[in-house]
Amino acid sequence: MHRVGHWGWDQHQLPVYHYTGGYPVAAKDKAGQDAKLPEDPCFLLGNYRATLFVHASGGYQFITGERGWARMNHGGKNKGWNQSIVGIASDDGEALYSLVGENACKELVTAQTFGIGYASLQYQLQDLQLSKVISMQPSMELHKGNPSFLVQVTLTNKGKLPLTVGYKEEMLAHYMMMNDQNAAETTGESLYRNQVRVDSERNVVKADIFYEPTQLQVLPDDIQEVYTHDIAPPSLFLKVVPVSTGGICTVSTRCQDRGDMLSAECSVELAPGEHKTLQFVIGLTFEQDAHAMEDQFQDMLEQAQPHGDFLGAYTELWRKKLPDLADEPDAELRCEMLWNAYTLEAMATYSQYFNETYIPQGSVYAYHLGENASNRDHLQHCLPLIYTHPQLAKSCIRYAMKHTSRDGEIKRQNIGFGYSDPGVYMESDAQLYMFQAVSEYLRVTKDVSFLNESVAYYPVEIGRTDTVLTFLMKHWIYLRDVVGRGRNGLIRMLNSDWSDSFFHPYSPNIYKHFAQSHLNTAMALAVFPSFIRELKQTNEHVGDPSRLAHFIQSLSDYHDSVRTSFMNEMEGRIFSPRCYLGEHGEPELQFGVHTLCIEPQPYLLQDEDFPVERKRRLYEEIQARVLGGEKYGARTREFPLWGNGDGEDGAVWFAHQGPLIVGIATFDREEAIRLLRKLMFHRFADHYPDYWVGHWTFADSVNSSLSTREGLYSFWIQDAFHPFCAHVHAWQLYVYYRVYRGTPA
Repeated sequence: MHRVGHWGWDQHQLPVYHYTGGYPVAAKDKAGQDAKLPEDPCFLLGNYRATLFVHASGGYQFITGERGWARMNHGGKNKGWNQSIVGIASDDGEALYSLVGENACKELVTAQTFGIGYASLQYQLQDLQLSKVISMQPSMELHKGNPSFLVQVTLTNKGKLPLTVGYKEEMLAHYMMMNDQNAAETTGESLYRNQVRVDSERNVVKADIFYEPTQLQVLPDDIQEVYTHDIAPPSLFLKVVPVSTGGICTVSTRCQDRGDMLSAECSVELAPGEHKTLQFVIGLTFEQDAHAMEDQFQDMLEQAQPHGDFLGAYTELWRKKLPDLADEPDAELRCEMLWNAYTLEAMATYSQYFNETYIPQGSVYAYHLGENASNRDHLQHCLPLIYTHPQLAKSCIRYAMKHTSRDGEIKRQNIGFGYSDPGVYMESDAQLYMFQAVSEYLRVTKDVSFLNESVAYYPVEIGRTDTVLTFLMKHWIYLRDVVGRGRNGLIRMLNSDWSDSFFHPYSPNIYKHFAQSHLNTAMALAVFPSFIRELKQTNEHVGDPSRLAHFIQSLSDYHDSVRTSFMNEMEGRIFSPRCYLGEHGEPELQFGVHTLCIEPQPYLLQDEDFPVERKRRLYEEIQARVLGGEKYGARTREFPLWGNGDGEDGAVWFAHQGPLIVGIATFDREEAIRLLRKLMFHRFADHYPDYWVGHWTFADSVNSSLSTREGLYSFWIQDAFHPFCAHVHAWQLYVYYRVYRGTPA
């Protein structure tokens, strides 16, 4: 058992994490210095309509991403604010106990378990045993779900005398968009205000939230029009359910400096040995109709299983939602793959603007900066869903496709309400990730009718549409004509391929006109054959056959020409270079020529036409240079190109590990499975038992042995960021289905 905790199984054979790391968390790095981990570990609950982070401290953050990423109970940068107070009456007065945060009675915590759709916190307060379980339902239909969570507090009198117990659940109503929180920390300004109503008859307190800009703005006429902010935010409510066996429950509100406190309080009498359960429903609603909110309450209560049968209130619903892996004999694999499938479902978010459900990158982009970036990430996240939830996978693809302008460019990101800000990146690879996702979707599902579906261009409110096949043609033309190829015949980089930061020591204003990406080129060699093959199989079912045949022939000719150029580059080489930045082939602007960079190698291993013996020799080089000495996976660099070996210049990135394993599986399936096992949370915990980030989720990368902060995360250290990034969960689950359970294509 590790100090942080350990995995187990609940009575329905679903994975549960038993957390024992306490709060605040402190750990040392390999040099004996403060590891600077976020001090309050978090677990994710969620469905397509809302996101909830529950912390080891007992705090929680209630987040919406439906119209823009915002925290409903903002209590500081990347923090929420709530509190739970317990009062036990005695002859000497009332003893008060806080269950949340720095003032909580930590020594009274007896157990903390986090499972599929719930968080369970147990306390012993004098003779009072208290169990607090927070549960969220899964979304059982695409684009839908109940954006509420259920708090069940069970009070049990373990003493020999009667007890009078008071319990108060409070949550701050303070709406803050993630893209505003940095500025708000310094200015103290808020763009949103509340109008709070207390309905004592229904035991509900509700905060209606209004957009109120602090400076001149020209607001859109329609709430469905793209805009930098959310002009129609949801309302927040707190309802207390009357205690059926006696007790007094009330709701109230009071003003705070940063918002309004929504409060619910109950008082009950407990005979010796007696227990009573208090229930609170906390949620958000975009509906102004009171009946719609009442429907949410009833749904939460009616769907909840009888308390005490198991920890989570909605376990049966989650069991129906997740893949059935009962036939998987390896307990660790079964545990982690169910957990990955759950996490992706909990992260999945419905977008009102695009009318699609997708899986955000999470972590830094969505939960920290409020950006939905980048669409290459969203397309990667859909890959395992092709096996576990094909309709959601298709929605993810459509979501990314709806970022397409009429010329075939795929916008990198959106922020606020569907707004695609200019940013600094002109990406060169989004179309390649689109081709990969579509070809995999067609290969596995055989849903050729998808190519005939209608999709809207960006901005979607204009209403211009085309078929999926037409979009793919435009993506191909953009890749061919706008991204283009360089002097060596390689696909250009513009100013960004996978590596957003490759240009940071150089000026993209100079080199974007000439830079060639071996990564993009190798990826095209890996992706195009499957994409072409799937299009050929749809010939009788999609659009104009002659037009489709012309498209296929153009792709084939392009692939053959690019492959000739790339193989000329590989003449006399074991591994692929990384990229050339210069206009005239300047040696000092050629990277990854003598020292190995991992980025293009996984796709070269996936190339169907690259000889197996050369693949084996390439993998030997990968093992010797960037993999063999690492505890977790292959790092990006044999030696740093410009820094100290952190981040993109030397860390282990999950966006590389998955493609690498898929590539290795084309010639050595057993070795691919070994690397999958090496990538698991259980293995990370063995290597780094004190680092909670990595035991049940990750950010997008983990520092390699090149870094003094090995096993940790490079960016935003000591900031209370949320490490839940979809990369690790998506790639682990995709590799499991494609390589471990299936036959690689």
